Amino acid sequence: MNTNVLLNKLDALELKGILPKVANEKIQEFLEYSTKSIGRLFLIVCGIFGATFCSAGIFALISHNWDDFHQHVRGVLSFIPALVALYFYYIAVFKHGKSTVWIEASSLFLMLMIGATMALVTQTYQMNGDFNKFVIVWLCLTIPLFYIARASGIAIFYLILTFKFLTPTILWGFLFIPSGYHLNDQYYLFWLFFIALLPHFYMVLNRQSRKQGFRAIYLGWLIAIFFCLALPFSIKGGFLWWGIAVLLIYYVFGKKYFGENISHLGRPFQTFTLLMMFLVPISFTDDIVSNLIFRYEGIQQFDVWTAENFLFYIVGILLLVGITIYAVLERQKGAELNRYVIYIPFVFVFLYLLYCLKDFANFDIQWLGTLFLNFYILGFGINALIQGNKSMNVLYMFYGLLLVAYLLWVRYFDLDISFWLKGLLFIGVGGLFFLINFIASEDIEQQK
Repeated sequence: MNTNVLLNKLDALELKGILPKVANEKIQEFLEYSTKSIGRLFLIVCGIFGATFCSAGIFALISHNWDDFHQHVRGVLSFIPALVALYFYYIAVFKHGKSTVWIEASSLFLMLMIGATMALVTQTYQMNGDFNKFVIVWLCLTIPLFYIARASGIAIFYLILTFKFLTPTILWGFLFIPSGYHLNDQYYLFWLFFIALLPHFYMVLNRQSRKQGFRAIYLGWLIAIFFCLALPFSIKGGFLWWGIAVLLIYYVFGKKYFGENISHLGRPFQTFTLLMMFLVPISFTDDIVSNLIFRYEGIQQFDVWTAENFLFYIVGILLLVGITIYAVLERQKGAELNRYVIYIPFVFVFLYLLYCLKDFANFDIQWLGTLFLNFYILGFGINALIQGNKSMNVLYMFYGLLLVAYLLWVRYFDLDISFWLKGLLFIGVGGLFFLINFIASEDIEQQK
């Protein structure tokens, strides 16, 4: 519905005495703020696209007949992109009252033009062509842009550049078929540049509230996605414990600062955690997957590990223990934390102990852990259905329904039991859903 039409309807309801005047004013104030915020976001996106295309255009103009110029002329022309961008950045910061649209567009323009200037100077004077050094200098010159005027739009380009230090070396075999890979030895640079972004994110957060704006939501999604994508290449040991710890940190942090945002897109860390909770635990119900990962993280690997591997392994365990204790204590204090999420570390530790028992004592009861994990996921899904129904959150209800349905669908085909027992089991689960439906229907009828 058009905003103006909605405002007219609110005025009509006030005239008829249905809506109080104070409530009408507050609703209209909220709608006006939301409309302005969306319009500002649209302008920022347009500015970012404009800066990107202008950067490409300027680079193309300067590169025209580049080799025909004298070397010193090329050296002078190489600085023009950065100087032009620096002028626009100065105008945006000091002459436009720190307009968000101008700051975001000019910051991206300056970042791209700095890269263009560096590339032109390097090519003109045929300097050392080490691309890693080029990216390091470019990122170092970009970091101040996050803090001078608090620009956030450049974060996605910044994080993409940091992935240069995580790119593995692919080993090619016969007929160019990949036969292996070596992790990048400069992965620590990713950590340094990623940590350099975090203070900016913390400054953007409204730390006095559990409701955040567009900028914090945007940065939250970037950090959540990019860091999880980087984990396999930036962690040298204890990947399983690091992964669980990071998801739990996401969930607790998101609840603390994004808990009152209405939409799931407005809660990046909680939504990302729930998506991973859908995929990861179910994959561990497959013995092939769980044994492969537990073997990679197993104690028997310690003999071939370096001090670096041990350091990451110990830090991962300490991180997991610390965030688990914190989450449990916060829940005991009354924080709205889903127990199925904060207790997931205990489940994986239990599964890992059963694997170690099989590996060292030759006593195989892993089926007990798999059975427990299946019931845990089933309970999580049913809990999501119930909580979604209580809070009238349709998406959360569908999340629980899909989780349970997917788990049962997978188990229906790979459950190694007799058909009559499998049939009784699934009929019992179906009956449980009918019982939930019956109880919920009775509650709805009583409310009427």
